Amino acid sequence: MNRKILLTIAVCLIVGATAHAQQPQPQPQPQPQPARPAVSLPMIVTDNHNKGVSSIRKDQLRVFEEKVEQQILSLEGDERPVDYGIAIDASGSFRRLVDSALETVALIIKNKRPADEVFIERFVSSDKIETYHEFTADDAALIKSLTDFHVESGQSAVIDALCMAVDHVDEHNKSNDGRRKVVIIITDGEDRRSFYKQDDLLKLLRETGVQVFLVGLLGDIDEQSPATKPGARDRAEKLLKSVAAESGGRVFFPKDKPELIDAAAQIIFDLRAQFQIKYQSTADASKNGFHKVDVEFVATDGEQRQILVPAGYFVGPRTPAKQEKKKKP
Repeated sequence: MNRKILLTIAVCLIVGATAHAQQPQPQPQPQPQPARPAVSLPMIVTDNHNKGVSSIRKDQLRVFEEKVEQQILSLEGDERPVDYGIAIDASGSFRRLVDSALETVALIIKNKRPADEVFIERFVSSDKIETYHEFTADDAALIKSLTDFHVESGQSAVIDALCMAVDHVDEHNKSNDGRRKVVIIITDGEDRRSFYKQDDLLKLLRETGVQVFLVGLLGDIDEQSPATKPGARDRAEKLLKSVAAESGGRVFFPKDKPELIDAAAQIIFDLRAQFQIKYQSTADASKNGFHKVDVEFVATDGEQRQILVPAGYFVGPRTPAKQEKKKKP
């Protein structure tokens, strides 16, 4: 090959390499960041006497999700209307207490706001749980219906009653997310024969976000009664406390009528004077499941406050309910 041909090939190779070098090289594309949800939780604040508090500042709070501190976006009073169910124990063990319980229910209803809607549930045993009065904003109709309330024999099914009340409240006004969801239950707290287990109830509370207030009239649980097992009082108290803690509600154990009226007054206050705390989560919004949340009070000037919020929030569809109750022996 002569010198002229070799020179021509070399020039072509150099020009080709230069042209390739001048072409823009593809740059790595940034990976899309996962969506970060803005979380909103109901919040109750109480003082060291367990009384509701109607004021608190954002700088007095710290929020942790899965132990990671979160950025608080806002803190404001929760003025949303409330859909709530009132579940009343009608089992034979509650006979002596039912009149006081009905007075308490009437007091709560009389103090509802005009836009609040209420339904009443009457429960005895697992197969005797009924919607005693359907949802309405008519407080006079609700109170009038209580005149026919009666108790009857049966094995108390507190867990089943709560599951059904929570589900009914969750389904009401389903398309309107501008309403709070609450259940109030008045009972002696002793669950003798429920179909659902406590874990089923706690899971339902996580998935629905329904807040529960519980009034446990435990004075008549006799540890030595043949109808109850040893430790019945402790189990009843633990059950009611666990439901309140999971849902961000409150539990009361009044020992007499004045304490029962005070419990009703506290529930009325809490229904009207809660807060909404909103924060920017660091979690991936696309990941379904339960996200554990803790809210801490930062003490200033010697103040003592208890912060009550749900144990967390749930992302994703609810677990389908059990379709059929199995008969127990």
